[in-house]
Amino acid sequence: MINEAIILLGGMGTRLLPYTKTVPKEMLPIYDVPNVYLLVHEAYLSGIKKIIFVVTEHNRKIIEHFFSRDSYLDEFLKDKPDKEELLKDINEIIDNVEFVYVYQELKGTYGAVYSAKDYVTNDNFIIMYGDDLIDNDIPLTKQLIDKYMIKPCMYVALKERASNNLPNVGIIKLDQEDNIIDIVDKKSNHSNCELHGRMLLNKKIFTIKDQLQKHANDEYYLPYALLNFIGEVKGLKYQGKYFNIGEKTGYIKASIHYAMKNEKEKDNIINFIKEEINGVSIL
Repeated sequence: MINEAIILLGGMGTRLLPYTKTVPKEMLPIYDVPNVYLLVHEAYLSGIKKIIFVVTEHNRKIIEHFFSRDSYLDEFLKDKPDKEELLKDINEIIDNVEFVYVYQELKGTYGAVYSAKDYVTNDNFIIMYGDDLIDNDIPLTKQLIDKYMIKPCMYVALKERASNNLPNVGIIKLDQEDNIIDIVDKKSNHSNCELHGRMLLNKKIFTIKDQLQKHANDEYYLPYALLNFIGEVKGLKYQGKYFNIGEKTGYIKASIHYAMKNEKEKDNIINFIKEEINGVSIL
């Protein structure tokens, strides 16, 4: 059974300063919900019943408050059914998911995952990067779980991209059976697969800490840890919209995308963008 997820929320959001000086980036709104809700909602729709947040002192309290019942607010909205409806989905998740909060012990993405090891009870679990929003008709987390049910092994989500849109480093190289065999740079021209923040891993990932090399700033990187399991980790090439909300342009794109999923708002947003592009005053 795969019903546990670790969500990595250990960053300080420095690329989104000054806003994130007081409001953690996980709570920045994507249209009408904080972005962390979209991650949790994806996990919930995929059958996840336990979520382990890897957090900091800066963001824990507000995230913990959001994913808790608010008896005062519930009572206040009791006679306001239209407003109460707005909390229906979040309250359903709160009532059906166990939330755990841990602090990061080691630097880097592997360090964040390793910090949660004592709270993972099943052999296999999901990893979600807090900066990566992925919108798909079938939640990507569910796609990973469905893939595992067909062929059990570890999986990572990959996006095929044009060479000019690839990062300079950290590109995943696969063999003909989609097994991960290396991590290369763009200049090598050996792959066009970028790793995005969804993985289905096995608890054996926790056993190799002492075998890993530290990278920049003494960080342990999760993708490089996967190279210890050649032949056991496959790439899942997914279709869907990807947004890196850890930087400003990605955050703005995500906000527009999710707002336009609301049919009542879509035309207004399109018209506004056209007016902005054409330099037409809307006043």
